Amino acid sequence: MMADGAAGPPGTSASASVARPRVVMPLRRAAVAFSPADAGLNHGAVLFAKLVFAATLPLFAQVFYYLNEYPPPYLLSKGWPFLTLPLALYAMARMKLPVGGMFLVVLAYALGFTPLVSMIQLGNGFLDALTTTIKAWPFTYYFSLSAMLALLAVPVTSIRKVVLAFGAATFVLMVLIYLAAPTSWYANNPADSKLLLYDLERGYRVYMPMFFGMILVFFLARSFILRRNVLFALAIALAFLPMLFIFKQRAAIAAAVVVVAYGMTMSLPPKARRIIFGAALLGMAAGIVFIAYKLGLFSGGSLDGAKDALGASLSVRQNSSALAFAFLGDDPMRWTFGVGATTRFSTTTLNDIFGNDQFFIADLGWIGVIFEYGVIGAALLAVLYIWCFIYVFRLTRDLADAFTLALADYVLYLLVSSAVYSVVFTPGELGVVMALIVHLDRQRRRTPCPPASRGPLHRGISRTLGNSHATRHVTLGRAGAPRSAG
Repeated sequence: MMADGAAGPPGTSASASVARPRVVMPLRRAAVAFSPADAGLNHGAVLFAKLVFAATLPLFAQVFYYLNEYPPPYLLSKGWPFLTLPLALYAMARMKLPVGGMFLVVLAYALGFTPLVSMIQLGNGFLDALTTTIKAWPFTYYFSLSAMLALLAVPVTSIRKVVLAFGAATFVLMVLIYLAAPTSWYANNPADSKLLLYDLERGYRVYMPMFFGMILVFFLARSFILRRNVLFALAIALAFLPMLFIFKQRAAIAAAVVVVAYGMTMSLPPKARRIIFGAALLGMAAGIVFIAYKLGLFSGGSLDGAKDALGASLSVRQNSSALAFAFLGDDPMRWTFGVGATTRFSTTTLNDIFGNDQFFIADLGWIGVIFEYGVIGAALLAVLYIWCFIYVFRLTRDLADAFTLALADYVLYLLVSSAVYSVVFTPGELGVVMALIVHLDRQRRRTPCPPASRGPLHRGISRTLGNSHATRHVTLGRAGAPRSAG
């Protein structure tokens, strides 16, 4: 048959021609469902993804990992790496994650080699040696959380809302616990309570898990940098008040101040940045000299003045450091590969070996890492954390998203605080931050961005208001200070 309107071959009648059937290709189905029933299913799936993400994120972030006074969430948190292991294996096999290879190297060393070392150096049994790896397993959260985010397709806005809501809840709960908890609930020995602590120097304090709280502080700081709204500055000051008077962890607070100051400084023009960095280095050197002078170290005095000024925390750390160095001794094998660790359930614990129940390896920073994993293990962990920081720095230096920048700031916070807190104390935090940053970046790349006007010195974000066009220049990574141009 010929198409209608076309002339047939000689000898055929035009009236005999019949229209040829037309093939019509269907349009691609939109993201929105066709029917109300389909729309309901889509809404239900999104709601399910949000609920699963909100319910499991505190477990990934190790919020309850050391709160043994609350057995249900504590035990669930301890078993969470193994419950999510199928997700981690899926991500290792099917997802190409940045820095994933280095995570696997660290996991292989910490889970496969260090337990054998502990059997040789500390006399651990096979099961005791395997038990000591429990604190290194959260490194797998980078893979398991990445897989969960990809499979559930958690919306970006939901991720931001959930994390920031948990951050706000952290400060609210801290204040409520401090006001409501009776003094009899506080303990002066961290072995008896991890949340409510008391000592003579700092008094009553709430050792709140601050993963989400710190991200909220960094988000407020980045929002202030980008928007120049004084309300964000007031919110930052308000957030530091409970940290100073209730949380009272000096090293964590100091690290947070350094990260906030770093973000503020990086938003300035290059010349101003150099001046501030130089002034900061001079101020740091002068502060160290002044403190040493006040403590009487220049006159041949001992560290007794420092002990009196900083309290029991310095005494405990000094005692733990002395015990660690004495045990490592002059044995090159111990310095190279470490000696492993024990748990409180081990047949022989480190407290039994040292004859001291105030030995806390997690409070020794990189000294504790070398003690447990050796110089080789410490080098691998340093490479992992520095590599993650370099990756997120490069990824976010041209972004104007305060939330993603806050997540990147948390990687820097982990590096700064590692001088005091061991990087394997809560390694899941690094995995969670990296998984969120990578997921947000991939979602951002899939979303088409509107064209942005770019100047020779600054990158701008164009906004159209009515019939007029205005370009607002904001601080992007190492760009100059924000300013508006018509």
